[in-house]
Amino acid sequence: MIHWEDDFLKDTVKLEKLYRSCFQDAAAGYQLSPNETAVLLFLCSHAPEQDTATDIAQSRGISKALVARSVDGLHRRGFLACERDASDRRVVHLRLCGEGVAAAAQLQKSCREVARQLRQGISDEELLTVHRIMDKMQRNLDALLEQRERKVK
Repeated sequence: MIHWEDDFLKDTVKLEKLYRSCFQDAAAGYQLSPNETAVLLFLCSHAPEQDTATDIAQSRGISKALVARSVDGLHRRGFLACERDASDRRVVHLRLCGEGVAAAAQLQKSCREVARQLRQGISDEELLTVHRIMDKMQRNLDALLEQRERKVK
């Protein structure tokens, strides 16, 4: 008998694979790496409240060096504008610009379409239940990761 945990983990991997393939299709003309895609989507959803490389690295679980490399590439190609913080010159705020705006919009549209398709046949009440459960699991996950990080230190 297969345990629900096995199915859950397999489905999580499948969902990640589906999203990556949709993002590749949506951003095909822009020649974006998966990490560049993550940067654009993050800024599209969270800026200006969260708009630094550190914000992206912490939220997405991507190394700061990898985010910096993606930001540099996107900036060179005119997808992002970078602006130093007036009160702390070490902080650089990122803003979508040029083709970055169009690329992020296309990626976000693709993301919404996948989410819509995944919700087919599921009632609002069922979605609310899933949301509550996933919220609890997220808190548990955060606590477990924090415990493990403390053990490593």
